[in-house]
Amino acid sequence: MIKAVIFDMDGVLVNSEPHHFAVEKILLNDLGISVTDREVDSFVGLALNKMWQRIKDSYHLKENIEELVKKDTEFRVSYFSDLEKLDPIEGVKELISSISDEKLKTAVASSSHSRFISTVLEKTGLSGCFPLLISGFDVEHGKPFPDIFLKTASLLGVRPEDCVVVEDSCNGIKGAKAAGMKCIAYRNPESGNQDLSEADMIIDSFSEIDGKFIKNL
Repeated sequence: MIKAVIFDMDGVLVNSEPHHFAVEKILLNDLGISVTDREVDSFVGLALNKMWQRIKDSYHLKENIEELVKKDTEFRVSYFSDLEKLDPIEGVKELISSISDEKLKTAVASSSHSRFISTVLEKTGLSGCFPLLISGFDVEHGKPFPDIFLKTASLLGVRPEDCVVVEDSCNGIKGAKAAGMKCIAYRNPESGNQDLSEADMIIDSFSEIDGKFIKNL
């Protein structure tokens, strides 16, 4: 029986991917780099250091990874802090409440920096919903590696096989399955063209599931 539900943040709890795409294009334009939408889609779910390493290698940037990640994080926090509105995805609050009713543990495992995670959750009114927030910067290897999910399960005090991960990206799903966890993929049209086929189930709305359903997966 499932004992814990681990949520990705961007594209799952909040419809933030279009803003991330805008941020990435601004940052890349500043570096004189033009990328296709398909390339930006491939960044979804990646830790920032992994994303910037890929960009550095592809475009032979002189800047070091630490500088690029620092600039990126500061810009993202500022950009999202200045947004007038950032609502949770429809049905998320109800799902979290239903999960709580079933006494399941919850956590957020996001590739984003911890400062950014806190900023977004506070802005969407979800900051009090999760006792545990894990960043991709807290582990050696970010998604699609399983490290972030294994660390989250360990801190929750549950076995990986007793966890369900809710993801919207190919990279996140790969990480969840590599960790030996079940995975529910939320098909978010705003998250770009993502291959969700490795997930245990795919949903188009959070109204399709509740805490009792997840508990008995």
